[in-house]
Amino acid sequence: MNGLTSWHQPQRRLMPAELASWLSDKGSLTRRLKKYSRDGFSVDLLGNSWIKPLIDESLSLQIPSHELSYQREVRLMDGDKANVYARTIVPRTTYMSMQHRFNQLGNKPLGELLFTDPTVSRGPIEIACLKPGQWLYEMALLEEDERPEVLWGRRSPFYLAGKVLLVNEIFLPTLYRR
Repeated sequence: MNGLTSWHQPQRRLMPAELASWLSDKGSLTRRLKKYSRDGFSVDLLGNSWIKPLIDESLSLQIPSHELSYQREVRLMDGDKANVYARTIVPRTTYMSMQHRFNQLGNKPLGELLFTDPTVSRGPIEIACLKPGQWLYEMALLEEDERPEVLWGRRSPFYLAGKVLLVNEIFLPTLYRR
């Protein structure tokens, strides 16, 4: 699998019309999905683990590529359908300074922590078109039956009291084919 993803600043003319507002929205994705949900919003926790981040994640976070980071993977659900696959990478120093926050999340959305804490700020949003064979594409569809030609995703760094983490959000076809 090819782990490299080409991330760039959002440009409406390069995004699919049905996803442009989702990809460029600077507000809380959790809040928006709760309003959008027909059958009840929930978080399906796929797992937490210590891993080496992807090369582009290490570069974005400015951490050594061999350094283990805390990973949290979830699917953001509408009833029994996943709308978004989210992967958060938390560098070791960020995790160690606030591990109680991450350990208490469970099936709670990370967005509630990020958008209710006054010490949190968001960095720039980047978007990418993901194709079969790319690591994030494959991980996003691991629990899904459908394999579309491409998936679109976004990522942005968040700073909690000056400590960085990176949130990747991959939008699944169930979201924009409704």
